[in-house]
Amino acid sequence: MAITILMICYTLLALGIGWYFYSHRNRSFLVFHPEESAPLSRVLSVGGILMILIGIVAAVATIMNNTIFISGVLLVGVIVVITLQLVLAHWLPKG
Repeated sequence: MAITILMICYTLLALGIGWYFYSHRNRSFLVFHPEESAPLSRVLSVGGILMILIGIVAAVATIMNNTIFISGVLLVGVIVVITLQLVLAHWLPKG
């Protein structure tokens, strides 16, 4: 029961982050300005789509309630989030 509740939270977070990244690919947010940088806009588009896909797969894993599938989805999600953070760090303002 606890795993199901936590996976529902994870699914909602993944979908929310994915939607946020994808919807902000052409307008500024926080300290990033993707409207001024085509590569940053592309990173947000790809990252947003990946997070939405992970959210959908996480929802399927939650419904199936298969521990191995859930573990795999969580591992892939963590890898994608870490990669996005490292890539976005390139566009942080210097100084």
